[in-house]
Amino acid sequence: MTSRNLKEELTLTGNGFLFDHVTGLTYTLNQTGAFIFRKLMDNTKPNEIIASLAQTFEVDDITARQDMEEFYELTRTYGII
Repeated sequence: MTSRNLKEELTLTGNGFLFDHVTGLTYTLNQTGAFIFRKLMDNTKPNEIIASLAQTFEVDDITARQDMEEFYELTRTYGII
């Protein structure tokens, strides 16, 4: 899913503050974004992330998939993953 070593190159705090050690840039993630990013850091498969999103945030699978896809595209656009 990503070519970067997320655990070594990025730090995500408990309140959603994301620091990129390579670029020096910082980002603030909302609760959903932080949840997804933690799953990505653990190398969780996309379908598992979607299922977990749906269960944790009590949304349907379509909404969870849309959230996952939007987050993934945004993080790719910003060069985070």
